Amino acid sequence: MPAREPRSATALPTLSYYILLALGESAAHGWEIIRRIRTLTDGAANPSSGSLYLAMTRLEDDGLISGHASPAGEDERRRYYHLTAAGRAAARAESQRLARLVRQARAVDLLQEPRP
Repeated sequence: MPAREPRSATALPTLSYYILLALGESAAHGWEIIRRIRTLTDGAANPSSGSLYLAMTRLEDDGLISGHASPAGEDERRRYYHLTAAGRAAARAESQRLARLVRQARAVDLLQEPRP
């Protein structure tokens, strides 16, 4: 199946975005990706392995991540994933989209603590 173009105008699903962020620093296997997502979200997101692998399959089908065998000396059952160039571009586009939304929230004073 040919890779699809990243959806820069549409929002990425939240879990997909977290996966791309988690892979931004380096390649990782599934459990390491879950740990990184927990860290990124201060524990607010705790994806199940089933939802994680479903999202990663879609990201791989879209050409945003790529999986490969474990490095020599590692558990051979593990598959490591890394961002592709398209995945990095999609993560950048989604980050820019979210940054625009935060700027809009600030402009209408939604990020200020309510006054008593």
